Amino acid sequence: LFPAGCSSFKKVTPNIDEEGAMKEDAGMMDVHYSEEVLVELLEQCVDGLWKAERYETISEVSKLIIPIYEKRREFEKLTQVYRTLHGAYTKILEVMQTKRRLLGTYFRVAFYGQAFFEEEDGKEYIYKEPKLTGLSEISLRLLKLYGEKFGAENVKIIQDSNKVNVKDLDPKFAHIQVTYLKPFFDEKELSERKTDFERNHNISRFVFETPYTLSGKKHGSVEEQCKRRTVLTTSNSFPYVKKRIPVSYEHQVNLKPIDVATDEIKAKTAELQQLCTSADPDMIQLQLKLQGAVSVQVNAGPLAYARAFLDDRHSNKYPTKKVNELKEMFRKFIQACGIALELNERLIKEDQAEYHEGLKSNFRDMVKELSDIIHEQVDAGGGTLKTNV
Repeated sequence: LFPAGCSSFKKVTPNIDEEGAMKEDAGMMDVHYSEEVLVELLEQCVDGLWKAERYETISEVSKLIIPIYEKRREFEKLTQVYRTLHGAYTKILEVMQTKRRLLGTYFRVAFYGQAFFEEEDGKEYIYKEPKLTGLSEISLRLLKLYGEKFGAENVKIIQDSNKVNVKDLDPKFAHIQVTYLKPFFDEKELSERKTDFERNHNISRFVFETPYTLSGKKHGSVEEQCKRRTVLTTSNSFPYVKKRIPVSYEHQVNLKPIDVATDEIKAKTAELQQLCTSADPDMIQLQLKLQGAVSVQVNAGPLAYARAFLDDRHSNKYPTKKVNELKEMFRKFIQACGIALELNERLIKEDQAEYHEGLKSNFRDMVKELSDIIHEQVDAGGGTLKTNV
């Protein structure tokens, strides 16, 4: 009936491999599968994907329906399919412009308390929540859900993202740790997953970061600030038939203060580049990011990192390779700021001319100080750097 089998749905979801591995259910022998039933199910699938706002996957399912309609000469049905496809691609363009499609929020939820959770004790799951669900919202919901089960006075929420030491927990209570997550991609994946949809569909790795200092405090000066990056991998990909998936693997990386600096500058650069390459630039977001980027305050903004790690008085405390990496990141950052300022100049109206001049002035001051720190002449206009000989 359908020789390609489950593999045809691989682009829609990699979880289909699970279905392929399933044995035939003996109780299903009475169900008569036919081409008609298949088409009906595929049509329902298209309808479901539309409701879920997963417009990009509709074409993959339609590709399976079209040959059947063509073979049957069902031209009316074909016009309907192509009309749906036209609508789906129109919707994709619309949501890419408005950025109003929210494909979910993710949280790590861990359960502690043998007396309450039994075999679930110590287990960690990734929960997919709708739209813009906040940390407090999911925490309250879990508190209510398990409070009804175990008694409200017996359930406690841990909102700290640090590794839980079970010995420190009171066994008389059921403890639930809730941590906000973001989807995680390496450099290669980021270059392949270009759209917002691609970065929210068929995802199985998530990340959260925990700030710390060697003195034991959570936050410190830029010279002290470390962070622990934890990447969690799930046994299946989201979206899934269930709203939670167990964590199958955990990987941690500790970033030293100079690594944190490079990471922060890299993130700021990526944000500016993304805003500048957008088909429909968001001027408000661009100005907010620019304002933070060209800040010349003593203890804030990117320059604080340059003063702490690249200044001659301090740079010899750090490995040359790390110092050079940070310098290179600053070069890219200055280029991104220059391009963003040029874009802002094209977007603003007359009433914002003075505001824009303020941004440019701050940028020039930042470039001058950075040039002095790293002994390179930075061209504030185009964002290119020339080393002093």
